[in-house]
Amino acid sequence: MGEWRPFLTSFVGSPKAECWYCLDRASEFFQIAFLVKSPAYMNPEISEAVVFEGLWHHDCGELWLGNAENGRYLEINLAPNGAHWTCAFVLPRLRDGDCRPPICTPNSHLVEETQWYSELRIANSEVERCLGSLDSLVGNVTLVLGGCDHPNEKLENLHSIVPLGAHDFHRPQDWVPLSNLI
Repeated sequence: MGEWRPFLTSFVGSPKAECWYCLDRASEFFQIAFLVKSPAYMNPEISEAVVFEGLWHHDCGELWLGNAENGRYLEINLAPNGAHWTCAFVLPRLRDGDCRPPICTPNSHLVEETQWYSELRIANSEVERCLGSLDSLVGNVTLVLGGCDHPNEKLENLHSIVPLGAHDFHRPQDWVPLSNLI
């Protein structure tokens, strides 16, 4: 695994908790892990390793990967207990109805009273299948702590490694080359 990098801010100031991510790109897969020193805010009905849309309503780490040349991108969500969700987009917030969502594999997770850790892998072949190429990749890493109930966004709950031009994670035009996140 690569180097741990901190989340330094939320959308409105200091991060809500001490939190880090680690992103690694091996020859056959991407691996993302989150470590948060805060009790996990989770939906108790979501079991481990289940695929579940709506994870961002609770604690959730997110990896965003995009192809800068064609505008396609992936959203990969990971809950503290290993539950996850993925989706392919052709434009901001426009889902790709022709692309089966990428398959990812939760590796491990640990939820304790005062912290949580969760990680998953996604094969390079899945990323390439959805984005069309592994060249010119851009991305972002985000974190929701304490949930995000739209439309009343709790901006102090939203954390982004890349400074975004709006309070919206679906902004591939603001993302950075993937090498800046690893």
